[in-house]
Amino acid sequence: MRGQLSKQELNKALNNHLYGSDISFLSKSDEDYALDALADAFQDDPLFSWFAGLEGEDPERDQKMYKLGRILNAHVNHRFFSGSRGVALGVRTTESMVCCMTLAPSSCVRERMVDHIIAMFKYGAPPMYKSKEKSKYGPYSLQRMQKLNVLLEKRKDHMKGTKRWIQLQSIGVRSEQQWKGYGKKMLQLLTQTANSLNASIYLETDSESNESLYKHFGFHTVEKVNLCVLGDDSPTANFTVFCMRKDPSE
Repeated sequence: MRGQLSKQELNKALNNHLYGSDISFLSKSDEDYALDALADAFQDDPLFSWFAGLEGEDPERDQKMYKLGRILNAHVNHRFFSGSRGVALGVRTTESMVCCMTLAPSSCVRERMVDHIIAMFKYGAPPMYKSKEKSKYGPYSLQRMQKLNVLLEKRKDHMKGTKRWIQLQSIGVRSEQQWKGYGKKMLQLLTQTANSLNASIYLETDSESNESLYKHFGFHTVEKVNLCVLGDDSPTANFTVFCMRKDPSE
C-alpha cells in the first residue's frame, strides 16, 4: 500500500505537466518577487481584511493591507520557496511576478513551532503583535488571527484517513493581471497533477465567489467554519471560511 505523498513525487508530476507552460518552479531567489505578488493579490482578500479590522474610510488602508499581506504570506510560505515543505510555482514577466501558488504534499503538511520562530526572526512579527503598530489595526485584529488555529484542526479532521493528498496553501494573481486566465492555468495544473498522482486536494477559501470558482474545478465544500472572537460585537465580527476538497474521481 502506498504511503503519504512525498515532495519528490509531487515535483516530478508537476514537472511532467509543465512542458510548454509559462508556469515554472520558484526558488529562494524568487521569494521577494513572489511575496510582492501575493501581497498585492491579497490587498482586498476577505480573510485578510477581517484580520485587519479596518472599519470605515482609512486613507492608509492600501499600505496597511499590503504590509499585512506581505508579512503573513512570508510567515506562511517561506518554507515553500526553500523547498523544505513543498513547492512554489509562478508566472514571471520581465517586470514582475504575475502570480504564485504554493503546494504541500501530505507528507509535509504538519506545521512546526520552530518554523514560526524562524519566521519571526527573519521577517518580524505581524504588525498587530507590535506595540507601536497594533493601534493601526482593529481592536480584535490579533485575536482574529489566532482563530486560524481552528482551521488547522479542521484540516486534520477532514483529511483523516486520506494518505495521498495535496494542500493548496496559497494562490494569488497580481491585481492588474487578474481575469487574464493565470489563476485558471494554475488550478488546471494542480488538478491535472493531483489526478495523475491519484491524490486528493484540500484548501480553505474565504468567500462564496471563491467557493463557486473552486466548485467549477471539481471541489466540494466539506464544512463552513464560522470564526468569531469572544466579545467582538462589531458588524464584521463573524467570518465564514469554506473548507473544500477534491478527490481523484471528481
